[in-house]
Amino acid sequence: MNLNLKATIVALLACASAYAQSYTVKAVLKDSQSGEAVSFATVSLHNPANDKGIAYELSDENGKATLEGVKNGNYIFRAELLGYKKFEKKIEVKDADLDLGTVKMAPDARMLEAAKVTDRGNPIQMKRDTISFTASTFKTTDNDMLEDLLKKIPGMEISENGTITHNGKEISKITIDGKTFFLNDPQVATKNLPAKIVDKLRVVEKKSDQAEFTGIDDGEEETILDLSIKPGMMNGLFGNVMGGAGHDIPSTDITGDWRWQTGGFVGNFSTDFQVSGVFNANNTNNRGFNDLAGSMMGNMRGGGMGGPGMGQGQGGWGQRNGITTSYMGGLNVGTNLFDDKMELSGNYMYNGTEQSVEEQSSKTTHLEDSDLIYNSTGSSLTGTHGHRIGMRMEHKFSDNTSVIFEPRINFGGGDFLQQDSTYTDTYTLATDATTKTNDSKKLNSGANKNLSASGFALLRQKLGIPGRTITVMGRYSVSQNNLNGNNYSLTNVYDDSGTPTATEINQNYSQLQNSYSAFARATYTQPIVDNLYAEINLAYNWNKSISDKATTDAVTGAAIDSYSNHITNDFSSEEAGANLLYQREDFRAQLGFAVIPSKTHNYTQSGAAYKVDTTITRFNWSPTAMVFGEIGENGSVRLFYRGRSQTPSTNQLITVADNSNPLAVSFGNPNLAPYFSHNLNGDIRYNNKKTYASVNARINGSYTQDPIVNANWYTGGVTYSMPINGPASIGLGGNIFANIPIAKTNFTVFNMLRVNWSQNSSYVGKDINTATYLNPDGSLDYNKFFADYDLIRPKLTENQTKTLGITERLRITYRIDALEFQVSGRTRMSHSDYFLADTRSETTTWNNELAANSTWTHDLAGLSLKGEFMYHWYKGYATQQPDEYIFNAEISKQILKKKATVALKGYDILGQAKNLTVSDSGNVHTESLNNTLGRYVILSFTYRFGTFDRSKMRGPGGPGGPGGPPPMR
Repeated sequence: MNLNLKATIVALLACASAYAQSYTVKAVLKDSQSGEAVSFATVSLHNPANDKGIAYELSDENGKATLEGVKNGNYIFRAELLGYKKFEKKIEVKDADLDLGTVKMAPDARMLEAAKVTDRGNPIQMKRDTISFTASTFKTTDNDMLEDLLKKIPGMEISENGTITHNGKEISKITIDGKTFFLNDPQVATKNLPAKIVDKLRVVEKKSDQAEFTGIDDGEEETILDLSIKPGMMNGLFGNVMGGAGHDIPSTDITGDWRWQTGGFVGNFSTDFQVSGVFNANNTNNRGFNDLAGSMMGNMRGGGMGGPGMGQGQGGWGQRNGITTSYMGGLNVGTNLFDDKMELSGNYMYNGTEQSVEEQSSKTTHLEDSDLIYNSTGSSLTGTHGHRIGMRMEHKFSDNTSVIFEPRINFGGGDFLQQDSTYTDTYTLATDATTKTNDSKKLNSGANKNLSASGFALLRQKLGIPGRTITVMGRYSVSQNNLNGNNYSLTNVYDDSGTPTATEINQNYSQLQNSYSAFARATYTQPIVDNLYAEINLAYNWNKSISDKATTDAVTGAAIDSYSNHITNDFSSEEAGANLLYQREDFRAQLGFAVIPSKTHNYTQSGAAYKVDTTITRFNWSPTAMVFGEIGENGSVRLFYRGRSQTPSTNQLITVADNSNPLAVSFGNPNLAPYFSHNLNGDIRYNNKKTYASVNARINGSYTQDPIVNANWYTGGVTYSMPINGPASIGLGGNIFANIPIAKTNFTVFNMLRVNWSQNSSYVGKDINTATYLNPDGSLDYNKFFADYDLIRPKLTENQTKTLGITERLRITYRIDALEFQVSGRTRMSHSDYFLADTRSETTTWNNELAANSTWTHDLAGLSLKGEFMYHWYKGYATQQPDEYIFNAEISKQILKKKATVALKGYDILGQAKNLTVSDSGNVHTESLNNTLGRYVILSFTYRFGTFDRSKMRGPGGPGGPGGPPPMR
């Protein structure tokens, strides 16, 4: 090789080495006025000759931006963000990294004003299984909780008991940046998280962890709400504490009570670590959690130990029934470990409630030749307390192997005291005459202790080629529920001459229920050809419940065998299935089937004389289908079908009578068979990214074979009730939600229409001589009764109920920087037809509402005003209800350099709120009126600390956020 060639090679290598050398350009973006970090700005380098972009990056939550891979040369450094003037600077990179230090960005008032017009109507974005909302689009005050924000979001509804639904689907859990927040209790978030910390909200139709891995739908989809915290609050400790006191202002001379509330939230959030604590206590019906201990006690009472309790009806517009004092405190922690290979979260919470309910109710039971009319008044006191511990661990051993484990433990207890007076009249259709049938007074009390543990585990493994996977999933649960109580009643039954016969019951009882369950599923997926996959799965399901009840005479202490029992129920099923999945980027289709043999074994013993030992086997098969497709760039459609076999509950199998209400005696049926349900669901979504209009329509249908329904018969005005398997039931429903901004104005229209239709059956007995099957003490002789079961069954006449429900809601929102104003109207119609033999009766009720609410803020003065007005009127009820006018108002003022807020709130200022609930079940129509909190005022003080201040709370799109509306002022 000659000298010239060597020199040439050396020169080329030197040039290549120099060319390959690259450097970094760093900068920190800050607001020129406030000095705060400017996050999510676009930072770029451009060629000064032709303005061609060379490198791009986004600034992080601290305003930092690093451009990598920059060669030697001259460039134009540029930083851009909506709401700021564009920053440009000529720079030179020369054989070293370049640090530009602090880059100050000046706010652009003209751009902010333009953003008000162009982006204000963009609150919703839809993408496949996710609907996203920008929180700052909806106006909230410093004192508002997440619940207040959710009520403003189109399609979002919160029921009286705190259940959250979006477009008709219940939200089962809330996560923060994908990390679990207090596991499966959304109320902890909605009642305790400040609305102002939320940046984005995403409603996600989430598949199960197993289905997300395999891509094959397994029918265990759930709807979750994922929150993202505002970037300026993702580093450092922040929170708020609140306390307030006030008093009732009764509409009558009755002396009111003091009202108080206190609460707090403290959090520290980052991309890798989250910790938050909450506490909440009040006597203003603002329970900040799901009362699991109360639910477990209620399940026991519903099984024959005092009835389900008062204040549980549905149907009105009212607040939660009764007056509730509640308290809770909890800690939630989530973190990433081992270089983000493990996500670990855990939580603990303690909670308690005390509820006082007063109730007036009327019930009409439609029979073939008469109507039974019940009227009652009563009251109840209920207390509960509970502890909850939960954890979730997801660990990724490698790109191919991962596990999830999620255990939970709950324990607690409670007590109750319930009393009421009831009288019954019989209206005879042929004679148009009403006669007195019976009356009763009863008092029930008891105390409960409960413990439950459950868990979920999943192993996921990829096998060599893409699409080939194996998963193994398991679930378990164990629970123990103990209830001790007293049941007292005095009943008068009147004969044709009006002469009463009195019966007194005074019993103590003790019941213990133990339940166990286990479920396992294994799946294997295999790619067949391009875009086509096959799956096979095997599953096993087992549950067992054991119940022991001992009843004694409260005076003598003698055992009462007829109201004591032991029952064991054992159910198991196996499932084998296969699925085919075809998948493209814009289309998915799944088709499959499963065979499901099942076996139910029930053993029941009451005293020494009555024993039942039955075994029932069933064979079901279930096709499954799913279709998903995108409609252009703006729409999508989904359709699902699945079938499921379910078993009777322990309470439905217990033959021992529940005599806590001597005028309504119920008992179980050991002959019950499992039932099978077919379910069809679908939705269509459309989101216009230019006009920001969005439409979401849902349909659902169900067909249930061998459903468990009630059979009722009547003797001496006493209702006897027993569950049996009935004819198939049908349910159809649909709803459509539309959110439409009006051109480039500040107005948005939201409309919701929901239609439901159902056909269900119950049974009404006739010519059943109940006295034949009664013991001398009035209890049921189960041997005689179930020995004649095949003779009694034909005496039960089918009562068919067809119900049509229609709900329409229209809301118009006007929104500018300082003001949000909404007017809305809502009506709910329910029409039920009852068919019993050759007779037909019907009821039609209307619940109507007109409402208006507004939120006004003056940022410079730190002043906020909120007002809410509702007008309710009702039609078609057996007892005509007066119209009601509800007015709530709040005024708040920021103090202490806007770190604190003083607020004065008035609730039900006109003193007209009430709780009307309505239900239709079989041939029974019930209307109940409960006490409510009523009119009161409360003065509160809220203090914010850490990064929780106004300067960090700006809405995205103004200084500090990418491409949304300007800050709410």
